[in-house]
Amino acid sequence: MASTTLVGIDIGSSSVKAGVWRADGYYRAAFRPARMVRPGESAGAEQDPDQIWAAVIECLDEVMDGQDPDAVRGVGLSGHGPSLIAVDGYGRALSNIITWMDQRPLQDARVRELLHQCAGEASGAPESSSVRGSSGAPAPSGPSFEAAAVWLHRKLLENGHDLAREGVMLLQPKDYIGLMLTGSTWIDRSAASCMSWPAGGDPAQSLFPSMVDSWQRAGEVSPVASGETGLPEGTPVAAGGIDAFVEALGAGVIRPGIACDSTGTSSCLAMAAPDGEFSLPTVEHVAPGRRLAVIPVSYSGGALAWAMSMMMPDVFRGQRDWTSPVREAAEGSAPGAAGLTFIPHMTGRRSPSANPRVRGALIGLDPVHTASDVIRSVLEGCAYAMQECVEECMPGEAVAELRAVGSGARHDAWLQMKADILRAPVVRMKVCEGALAGAVVLAGAAAGVFEDVEDGVGAVVRPEAKFEPTQDPEVYAAYSDGAARFRRAEASLETAW
Repeated sequence: MASTTLVGIDIGSSSVKAGVWRADGYYRAAFRPARMVRPGESAGAEQDPDQIWAAVIECLDEVMDGQDPDAVRGVGLSGHGPSLIAVDGYGRALSNIITWMDQRPLQDARVRELLHQCAGEASGAPESSSVRGSSGAPAPSGPSFEAAAVWLHRKLLENGHDLAREGVMLLQPKDYIGLMLTGSTWIDRSAASCMSWPAGGDPAQSLFPSMVDSWQRAGEVSPVASGETGLPEGTPVAAGGIDAFVEALGAGVIRPGIACDSTGTSSCLAMAAPDGEFSLPTVEHVAPGRRLAVIPVSYSGGALAWAMSMMMPDVFRGQRDWTSPVREAAEGSAPGAAGLTFIPHMTGRRSPSANPRVRGALIGLDPVHTASDVIRSVLEGCAYAMQECVEECMPGEAVAELRAVGSGARHDAWLQMKADILRAPVVRMKVCEGALAGAVVLAGAAAGVFEDVEDGVGAVVRPEAKFEPTQDPEVYAAYSDGAARFRRAEASLETAW
């Protein structure tokens, strides 16, 4: 008899992923590019929903090869946010996916007015079947569901859409995939808790579908989707959540004291809030009864990809796995990157305070610097940005260890660097695709394979390697000097921007 099988799907900013987990310990993942569309404006950053759905089908076809489809018990979803797509009542896409990297909503006067209102009012109207926001959600100051929703609402009206007659709704990328799989629409309660609308509301607010819990059975694989994907008809589909939240679950972050470093195209820090008072704003976790503090850090994996494309173009174009060349580059330059300082805010500064106008920089270039120095400076700059967020956004919060997931977790040199700079142990999880691991946990909870989410974490989540902070005083001094340079350079650039 085939082992019980669960499927996770993650829609990322740069790649689409699908994974199969079996109760006997088998795990397999597949990846396809998620191409970014720049619609005639450098500030735009969209994804084509047809391309994303085709990539999901290809990934599922790969991971299900050799598997018994009848053993699949559930599907879980994860996706980048705050990103939105408009669909009509028939499920047809009326827009591309407007990603969190898209700067146009924040440049819109109506959006800026809304954010100003949110900043000046107490959030959290009474909860109902529509999206109302949460008292724990901070007023948005950077990329947000509210900004994307108001901007899309205006664009739809400008293009002549009758929103009520057409049954227009706004969905997250992973919820669009949920629609394609099941024919049903929803927004998970965890994502909804991120929103903070003004007291009088906004017309865009009415375009969100009803809320369900992330671990809830939100729909079932339809006959049409079964034919396209090979997933059994009637398979339960869990509502899922925003990738950073689901990654935290996939790293086992359901109790205080452990933080998650999810590093893909960008990095986010997440930690579960203790009961009682807590110093950080929180949202509802994708685990029942828990709240989560999430801090978006920097454009980290994207910055590394840029550096590889500039410094090692043949490697960038010719191979998918950069583990060895990145390790060799880090080893080819000493801590401190020979005085180079990299600012990773290539798509805007997100934390500790948001400034969408800030851009990245490479400071201190000298003719003697090598490609290794540049790549190490990028790795260090992303780690310094994380250190800054921990010190300024988590003051007094005890972090016993940092659990690393995402593509960045594959680089031992980067994880050791973070352990040295943050002065805390960093643990790489066995399943680096934390969003897939978390989605699998949610799938199992929705399907009844696991007794609850915590039971699923115990079954799926495993550590693989631990990186302790170095005790070498010279390394410590080099990183201390590097962090000081980083802070000075960042402050100067933010003022200039």
